[in-house]
Amino acid sequence: MLFYIFTTGKCNLKCRYCGGSFPENLVPWRTRYRVEDLARFLEEDEDLTIAFYGGEPLLNVEFIKKLMEKIDAKHWVIQTNGLLIKKLEEKYWRKFDAILLSIDGVREVTDYYRGIGVYDKVLEAARYLKSISVEADLIARMTVSEQTRLYRDVVHLLSLDIFDHVHWQLDVIWSDRWIDFDSWLEKSYLPDLKKLVNLWATKLREGTVLGIAPFLGIIKAMFFEDLPAPPCGSGVEAFAIKTDGTILACPIAVDVEWAKIGDIKNTGLENLRRLFKIEEPCSNCNVFKYCRGRCLYTYYERLWGEEGFRKICRATRYLISLIGRLRDEIASLINEEKIDVKKLNYPKFLNTIEIIP
Repeated sequence: MLFYIFTTGKCNLKCRYCGGSFPENLVPWRTRYRVEDLARFLEEDEDLTIAFYGGEPLLNVEFIKKLMEKIDAKHWVIQTNGLLIKKLEEKYWRKFDAILLSIDGVREVTDYYRGIGVYDKVLEAARYLKSISVEADLIARMTVSEQTRLYRDVVHLLSLDIFDHVHWQLDVIWSDRWIDFDSWLEKSYLPDLKKLVNLWATKLREGTVLGIAPFLGIIKAMFFEDLPAPPCGSGVEAFAIKTDGTILACPIAVDVEWAKIGDIKNTGLENLRRLFKIEEPCSNCNVFKYCRGRCLYTYYERLWGEEGFRKICRATRYLISLIGRLRDEIASLINEEKIDVKKLNYPKFLNTIEIIP
């Protein structure tokens, strides 16, 4: 299983979409349990992936080091804004299998949402990780909002030749910051999705697999294996542990009772699997095989209401349809061994990308 481990609820940034740190009453800023208690809870999982999460996880590097020395996980992952990379020694960075750095595209977009100078600091962090021979999958993790121009921003990040993959998530869960979401969707996002898929397909025909994570996740479901529902695995194969030891079905669901499913001292691993199920209207949808309900928190909470829920479905269905049109051609490229199948089969394990934006 995948466990998101909150190291802190505190953040050293105050991004426009989330506002910075979690309130301490929701996610305490320091861990309130012993590392030994967490190790005891996780010790029976033979296929363990640990993802450090926050807040900004690197604000509590001592906890990270203790856990990495105490537990023998199969995979190590971290989601970080990248500003504190050098607080963690090189030997620990070399243990990671996936490192997600928060960056939203070109400088002006990243700095607008995350703060002046953040873009340059993230690239400095990425280059530092490369310089110390870190072999982890380096993922540019974008939050996509109204200032985003998807094609421009994804292509820019790929062109830097630093990141192995680019992933994005739409800012559509809590956000009330949109001026005109409908117009942005129709005039910017959907046309840019089409342009980006066309570019990706052109590169495939040339034998190059661009690391665009949402596209690859859909391809994985088409050709290799079923995705969990939801595709990030939340409540099924992935869970979060808050700094007070509470176990959550989903790492963003820190504010709702339905997501609280136990604690590390009194709950066994055997009691966690498949507690949550994505049902109608998603389960009867003709693209459910690929979408898999998209997001557990959104499915349960529907903070944008039913109409907003359908708008996001429209974006999802359009993306899946664009990839679906390439299915026969991709199958031929695979059969003719013109592309590297290993690069198409992504992600190799639940590495915290949500797959469906």
